[in-house]
Amino acid sequence: MPHVSMLPASSVSQEELRVILTAYLALDRARIFRRLFVIRFGLLAGVSVILALIVPGLSRVAHWLPPVLFLTPPAWAWIVELRLERRLARYLDGVDEMATHELAVNRPSPHKKVIKSS
Repeated sequence: MPHVSMLPASSVSQEELRVILTAYLALDRARIFRRLFVIRFGLLAGVSVILALIVPGLSRVAHWLPPVLFLTPPAWAWIVELRLERRLARYLDGVDEMATHELAVNRPSPHKKVIKSS
């Protein structure tokens, strides 16, 4: 969020700003889903492990398949979140380069002395 909130909106076009905000909202939504999936599917995986330990006579596949299946959605959500985070970083890097270039052109040189006459 610090990169998006510090983005100089006047240095990018309206279309680029729309793309960046859309990517940020998609990333935020993916983070929320990942957190919910980790909590809920983690609890289900824990319950299935406890049941597998309590119930005798089950095969190894019956013991470990349910926890693996319950942990698949959080892993998938984490992969999606990483992909969206990289996409947003790529968009912001492109904007940072443009904004830095524009600021460097408009900023006076730091070595130039200003002499005031009185």
